Amino acid sequence: MSEAARRHRAHARRALPLLKYLAAEKAVEMSRLCLQIHGGNGYMREYGAEKLLRDALVMPIYEGTSQIQALMATKDTLGAITKQPQAFLKSLARARWLSMTTREPRGQRVAHLTYLAMDAQQHIVRHLLSNKLRSVRAKPISEWRGELFGRWNARQDFSFALLHAERLTRLLADVEISQVLLGQSRLHPERAALLDRYLSRAEPRVRFLCDEIKHTGGALLGRLLRAGPTESVRA
Repeated sequence: MSEAARRHRAHARRALPLLKYLAAEKAVEMSRLCLQIHGGNGYMREYGAEKLLRDALVMPIYEGTSQIQALMATKDTLGAITKQPQAFLKSLARARWLSMTTREPRGQRVAHLTYLAMDAQQHIVRHLLSNKLRSVRAKPISEWRGELFGRWNARQDFSFALLHAERLTRLLADVEISQVLLGQSRLHPERAALLDRYLSRAEPRVRFLCDEIKHTGGALLGRLLRAGPTESVRA
């Protein structure tokens, strides 16, 4: 397989769960809006609006399940970081540099979105590692390597990432779409207006999602872990 084919395959693997997640969620959102616009008529079976919503709900529930797509995107993203941390840090530094130095306004805005998403990824990985380090302190140093690199409990050790999986997926989708639209606008200037319109919605959304990832979830997970499995179910 050629290097170009590997790059395309990796990009398709990265983009596929984002596309399936976003398409399913948007289908529900738009059909729900359609029903609301039609009011009481939209709720009645004599009209077609309610069927659109019922059909759309199949996609996030049955056709791939939105949560599964989010978990796949999160697993692949965080797995790439842990496998090549130096490459990730270089990309993070480059995104920050481009967000401050790019002269093209649209390119600078997309670079800033990219940096915010990567900063959120770094926060999640840092949180996972710090929790794991705290869990091995009571054990002999000779066992630390095995605990850190070989004994990870998917539910407990990755709980923070699982909690924010859908937020991270929406972040990654916004960045992916912005980058695609930026590339298209450079080839076809008439598409620049579409990029501007998308960025005007994506920028506040990305800032909000990043803030949520950085400042929510820790207290809830701590309370659930202290409560134990029985009380966690009640919570």
